[in-house]
Amino acid sequence: MVSSMLMLREGLEARGHEVWVFAPTNPLDDEIDDHIIRISSLPLVVLPERRVATPLELGIMRKIRSFNLDIIHTQTEFGVGSYGFRAAHRYHIPHVHTYHTAWEEYTHYVTRGMFDGTAKNAVRIYTKVMCDRCTRIVAPTVKTEELLLGYKVATPIDVVPTGVDLARFSPTGISAASHTGGSEALAELERRLGTDRFKHTILSLGRIATEKSVVGLFDLMTPYLKAHPDTCFLIVGDGPSRSDLEHMAKKRGLADQSIFTGELPWDQIPNYYRIADVLVGNSHSETQGLTFIEAIASGVPLVVRYNTCFDGILEDGVSGTLFTKNGEFEPALHAILTDRELRAERIEAGIEAAAAVSKDRFVEAIEAVYEKTRP
Repeated sequence: MVSSMLMLREGLEARGHEVWVFAPTNPLDDEIDDHIIRISSLPLVVLPERRVATPLELGIMRKIRSFNLDIIHTQTEFGVGSYGFRAAHRYHIPHVHTYHTAWEEYTHYVTRGMFDGTAKNAVRIYTKVMCDRCTRIVAPTVKTEELLLGYKVATPIDVVPTGVDLARFSPTGISAASHTGGSEALAELERRLGTDRFKHTILSLGRIATEKSVVGLFDLMTPYLKAHPDTCFLIVGDGPSRSDLEHMAKKRGLADQSIFTGELPWDQIPNYYRIADVLVGNSHSETQGLTFIEAIASGVPLVVRYNTCFDGILEDGVSGTLFTKNGEFEPALHAILTDRELRAERIEAGIEAAAAVSKDRFVEAIEAVYEKTRP
C-alpha cells in the first residue's frame, strides 16, 4: 500500500498536480518532506509491525481544510483514513477510496477463534458503510471488486491494477536463462546471505502469517529441499508465523537451506528478486498480488497457487505457473529450475505482462477515476 501510494504521488506530481500526503509517524523514517503531514501514531495491537494514526489529533482537520483540496484519496479505512473520510464529508470534497485489504481474513488475530463468524460479519457491514460514503471506489483486482459487490457496496467501483515501477523492478544485468553474473553488489549480497553456496535460490517474499499460508508453503517446499541439497529457500519478511517456520526448518533438518532475513527496507527489495531463481507462493488471501507482479517485472518466474486476483494479469502456462493442487507444485518448481527453454519463455512473457501494469498506466488510470468525480 505504501509503495503504491508513493508511486502514485510521484506520477501525479509529474503531471503537474500538487499532492499532500497524510501519513502516520514512523520511528524508522525521519525523512523531512514539506508535502508529507505526519500524524502521531501507535503500533497496531494485532499487527505490531504496522502503525495506526491516532484518530483525534488536534489541528489536522483544520489543516486539511486550509489546503482547499479538489479531491481526497484515502488508502485505508482506519487511522489516517478516518481523517480523510471525515474531511470529505464535512467539507463536501469528492472522495476516492482504494480498498486494499480484505479485513475479514484478519479477524482471527482479534477473536482467537471465538465468535469469528460474528467478527467477519461486522467487518463486512463496516466495509459497506465506509465504502458507501465515498464518491468512487478503486479495486486493485476483479477479485476485490467481486468481494465489495458481495458486501453490496453501492458506490461505483473502478478496477485499477496497482502499478509497478519498471525502472525499479527490472532484470537489468541478469541473464534471461539463469541468474548468473550481475553486478558486484548482487554478488556481495549473495555472499552475505550465504545463497552463493547453493546452485538455486527459491524466494518467498511477504508477511509470514497464517493468512499467507506460509506453513503450508513450507510443507510444499520440504520434499524438494530434501531431494535437492544444492537448493536454498530464501524467506524475506517477518510476522507471527516466523518462529513456527524456523522451528519447522530445524526439526526437518533444513535449517542450513532455509535463510530468514526478517523485514527489509522497501528500497532493498529489488535486489532480493534479482538474486532469486524463482518466486513461490501459496496464499489464498491475496487481493492484488503486487509481489508477484514485481517479481515478473524483475525477470523472476513464478510458481504460485492460483488466485482470482491474478485474472487479467497473469496467465497460467504463459507468464507464470499457477498451480491449484498441491501435487502440481513440486514438478512445476523442478521444471522452472532445470528447463532453460521453459525458463526463458516464462521470463520473457512475465516481463511483457508486467509492462501492462506499469507505473504510467496506473497513474493515468487513477487520474481518469478522479475525473469521474467531477460534477
